Amino acid sequence: MAKIRRATAALFVIALAAAIPAHADPVTIRIGWQAPPDKFLPMVANMSKVVPHNGHSYRVELIRFGASSAQITALATDQIDLASYGYSSFALAVENANLKDLRVVLDSGQDGVPGYFSAEFAVLKSSGITTIEGLKGKVLVANGPGSSGDIAIREMMRRHGMEDKRDYTLISGPSNNQFPMLAERKADLVTISRTQATDPKVLAAISVLFRARDAFNGVTQWALYAARAGFLAKHRAAFQDFIDDTIRVTRWEFDPRHREEAIELLAKFTKRPAEVYRDYAFTRHDIYQDLDGKPDVAALQSNVDIMHGLGFLKAALDVKPYIDLSFVDSAASRLGPAKP
Repeated sequence: MAKIRRATAALFVIALAAAIPAHADPVTIRIGWQAPPDKFLPMVANMSKVVPHNGHSYRVELIRFGASSAQITALATDQIDLASYGYSSFALAVENANLKDLRVVLDSGQDGVPGYFSAEFAVLKSSGITTIEGLKGKVLVANGPGSSGDIAIREMMRRHGMEDKRDYTLISGPSNNQFPMLAERKADLVTISRTQATDPKVLAAISVLFRARDAFNGVTQWALYAARAGFLAKHRAAFQDFIDDTIRVTRWEFDPRHREEAIELLAKFTKRPAEVYRDYAFTRHDIYQDLDGKPDVAALQSNVDIMHGLGFLKAALDVKPYIDLSFVDSAASRLGPAKP
């Protein structure tokens, strides 16, 4: 009788274990980044008060790239799951890498929104250059062919009747090296990074000739996050938790009550003094970030159309089939409206 009771108890334990689902491991989301990925720093720091799903349904792995264009190959070859693209890299990923299953899922930054920062293109004050026409025959620098800055320069020069190689020379240079190139007179016009735009030494030497919003007549979907449809379908629940947390982070960072803590996180991650970021980070002096995580689809279409006009795309590209706002829409419905 005792043996029967023990056998019955053992069967009960087995049945109970089968009835309780095993705890699934968190889904790893490998994220490519170029500029500091401020949205994800609370995840790296395991700040459960801001990102409650982090470490439970998902975890993040940040992978650095020298340029957003390098992430085209990385996403195509399954080295990352979420790519940080400029609008131009997004378009090239669709056309050149044939990523027809690419989906834009999240805003990362919009240039030219009224009242916010717009990328600056500058010359030396001592150069004597005061107009776009004054750049004829000069050396201009962008991050690389097809980059957001590269497209802005080409479009502005084209509007003034000038083309690369015929009327000026456009070369490549890393963002942090461009001002030194200008100061050493190795270039005549460079892109001023957001950090450099508040550096007293830089400000004393440069004159801003134009901004990205001038080249694009308004807003540019300067940066965005994109993933492949298969990954989104396979991990939809975990990715939704990730998007929910990412929007929580964005709202938390831009809340003045948390700004100092957010800056300290940014400084720790980049290994730079917090003072570097205090003049602009998470304010209107920074690039605009939508508090609901929603990209500006109309601006993205306009930006891609300009690329086509410049010859970077062989055919016109309709961006709508590559947009998936279901995650940010779902998050916004649960989290409620963002406070201005």
